[in-house]
Amino acid sequence: MKNNIAVRSLFALAVILGMIVFCSHTANAGYKMKKDKSHNRITTADPGELSYDLKHLTFQLHITDTSTFVIGDVTAGAVVTADSLSQYFFELDSTIVIDSVKYNGAPATVSRTGNVSKLIFPATLFAGSYFNAEVFYHGVPPASGGFFTGLTHAVSSGGTHMVYSVSDPWAAKDWWPCKQCIDDKIDTVDMFVSVPAGVRDGSNGELAGVDSTTHPGFWNFHWQSHYPIDYYLISISAARYVESRAYMHFSGSSDSMLVQNFFYDTTTFYPQYKAEYDSIGQIIDYFSTLFGRYPFWKEKYGMCYTTLPGGMEHQTMTTIGNPYTSFTPWTYIIAHELCHQWFGDNVTYREWGDTWLSEGFATFAEQLFYNRFWTPAAAKNHRAALNNNAMSNPCGRIWVTDTLLADSLFYQRLVYNKGQAVVNMLRYTAPVDSLFFTVLKTYQQRYGLSNASTTDLKTIADSVYGMNLDTFFNQWIYGQGYPQYRIWWNQTGSDVYLKLVQTASCAGTTPLFSTFLELQLHSATSDTFLKVFNNADTQIYNFTWAPTMTTVYLNPNVWTLCKLLGTVQLDTTLGVTIPVASGISVSPNPTHNYWEVMRVPANAMLVLYDVLGNTVWKGKSTTGKTRIPGEGLPAGNYTLQYRSATDTGTLRLEHW
Repeated sequence: MKNNIAVRSLFALAVILGMIVFCSHTANAGYKMKKDKSHNRITTADPGELSYDLKHLTFQLHITDTSTFVIGDVTAGAVVTADSLSQYFFELDSTIVIDSVKYNGAPATVSRTGNVSKLIFPATLFAGSYFNAEVFYHGVPPASGGFFTGLTHAVSSGGTHMVYSVSDPWAAKDWWPCKQCIDDKIDTVDMFVSVPAGVRDGSNGELAGVDSTTHPGFWNFHWQSHYPIDYYLISISAARYVESRAYMHFSGSSDSMLVQNFFYDTTTFYPQYKAEYDSIGQIIDYFSTLFGRYPFWKEKYGMCYTTLPGGMEHQTMTTIGNPYTSFTPWTYIIAHELCHQWFGDNVTYREWGDTWLSEGFATFAEQLFYNRFWTPAAAKNHRAALNNNAMSNPCGRIWVTDTLLADSLFYQRLVYNKGQAVVNMLRYTAPVDSLFFTVLKTYQQRYGLSNASTTDLKTIADSVYGMNLDTFFNQWIYGQGYPQYRIWWNQTGSDVYLKLVQTASCAGTTPLFSTFLELQLHSATSDTFLKVFNNADTQIYNFTWAPTMTTVYLNPNVWTLCKLLGTVQLDTTLGVTIPVASGISVSPNPTHNYWEVMRVPANAMLVLYDVLGNTVWKGKSTTGKTRIPGEGLPAGNYTLQYRSATDTGTLRLEHW
């Protein structure tokens, strides 16, 4: 969603070249999270909007492709959720003229204060009552000229006029009377759009019919949405389009689905872009194997092509721009917007601060697309470019604390680029890669056609991974910055020692990161890749590897958001001896049950690590002998790190 073409072109080129809103529900209780809510949009435009639940919308719109002037008639069917309700609150920009209103089919009165209107009921309704409110209006919506503009009129380079909508995050009120609340999804929608003959409208759901005879000179398009839909995902797009229809088939099934695109009606546009968009069915099928079947498959998926600088994932009908150049195909943006149908549309974030649950996952999906349909190298280059941008500033958190501005909600560096890095790290944290995709499928199954929060995602990941991910989410979602490393290494025979020193980029907020890292041991004849866990500012790892090392590489496949400071250094003293003067010894070594360490300074901190750097035991030394438990540990090499006020060192321990 909302891809900025100028910025994101740098990433694609790199690949080729080498309002927290609590509406009718509240967020689930969860683990303690550090959230700064001092600049949050905490409600809808008026608390009165929280007193009803939208069930159905019927639009009757009259537009052209040459102007944003709109004549509208929108009927909302709703159920009262408060104990009682005597008026219907809705939002419509104050520049739009309200001609009249009806309540259950009868004329009613309306009052306006700014962008909020109240339709007065003749009698009070009580909880569970169903009612209809109809608003007749006309006018020219306000035009900001930016991405977040309710209705935009534009002309393509080939001379095609068009009018298209973008309601995210709070621009729906600019073109229709609405309730802008992200967790009140509308159950069903009927969209009737009347346009001049020859103009076509693309919208959500199924095209139920086109009436070209009732009103000569006009075509009336009727679209129906049968899946719950959020207000900001409702869309229209009118131009002299050519409709392109095809059917894709889901792997392992006889089921098929309509792919319905609307191209400009020009001789140059269609052949230039068609090849890229013919791949949509393949991407739908691939993503369905990863996330679960495309959630709106009984309706369709399609795209309306406009001058929008990027894409907006309107449910079942993305509005997308035309950023193609002779050097850079932009199919990855198609993949990004398509992924939103799962992450953002099917499962919508419950709080505005959680926009990363939509944008982070959609941006992550770009590398999935590259890896599958291009090459693994292209995917790695893509995420490296995104990660580098995310680390271009040492601080900044993914959780959005200032939800008053659209630019904050959809901040490219953090919400998109750092967001995708976090999704990538969540994948790398999985005990088995398949479990990561189990998390995603479970998330879709549990919260599909509804709303979810970061806490909901974490709860599923905790369960599927079989581990507590409090630290992961606190440091990466609610914390700031990323880890930076200096690395020293040494090899004696087949023993390899690596020393990592971590400093956090935004230490005042998040002083230490606990994270998995990939290390690549390199020799003239071979390489090996190791996965270690780093959870200390200084950590020493010991491995057995026979080839003669020449260096070690940090994060070679870009699984972790981190940065190398300086250059990797050889330290010939690393891991060679324990200070002789200390007289420290260990026995028995190797052992099967326990080790006893002698003459370690009293009250020294002791930490036992396995070969992956995982902490398997912690304790403090006592006077004389200190017993280190080993019973039940797997056979192999271990490293005991000790630290006192006067001495620091490591011991190599063996277990059989």
